[in-house]
Amino acid sequence: MVMSGAEPFFFPGNKKGVLLVHGYTGTPAEMRELGEKLNKDGYTTMGILLPGHGTKPEDIIGVTWEDWYAAVEAAFHKLSESCTEISVMGMSMGALLTLLAGSRLPVKRIILMSTPIYLFDWRIPFMWILKYFMNSTKKRARIIDAEERFNVSYDCLPVAGVEQVLELMKYCIDSVISSVRVPCLIMQSEIEHTVRPISAKFIYENISSKIKKLVWFEHSKHVLTLYEERDKVYETIKAFLKE
Repeated sequence: MVMSGAEPFFFPGNKKGVLLVHGYTGTPAEMRELGEKLNKDGYTTMGILLPGHGTKPEDIIGVTWEDWYAAVEAAFHKLSESCTEISVMGMSMGALLTLLAGSRLPVKRIILMSTPIYLFDWRIPFMWILKYFMNSTKKRARIIDAEERFNVSYDCLPVAGVEQVLELMKYCIDSVISSVRVPCLIMQSEIEHTVRPISAKFIYENISSKIKKLVWFEHSKHVLTLYEERDKVYETIKAFLKE
């Protein structure tokens, strides 16, 4: 059963579609306000719920990053039934999936938020061992600036899924980033403690897009759509979509 508030969303609008992809342990709720605001500007917006998410943490066990990407690709084709052009944007792990979509699908633009390339957590290199001793590790409760209805996620990190995120990271670094050529907006907080800010610089310097933009935020935490600078995030995205 899907958690209350974690449901996928679809807001019909014009022929310009936007596909929104949430992060690891998150749900479409963290992308919903952005989807609502873009829809008010006329865009058709769709926020998907990735496999293993929005139900109970143990449902992630056995899900692969290929399963997550398959859900993104299926949503892209579904959205293309009503839209003539589609931009894809993702948060955190969803940004990795967005990179992959940008390398494989005929997307108009991609927008990356808090993309994990380099991480702060010292436990990351030991995840392959930890999975034999624990199913999950507790997350710190987050205090957000947005409405609480957008704060729907698991309260722990399933270790099995973290391993899949790491595999997806490596695949993107080795085989995806340099092959992306579509216009790309990269957004990153300078003060967050999940993704090292150098990640955004790495993507900007290694992506093959001729049109690319890197925007920094000084007062936001990892999930850019939930904190005080989110209006600046939304306006930056709107401007990029109109360029």
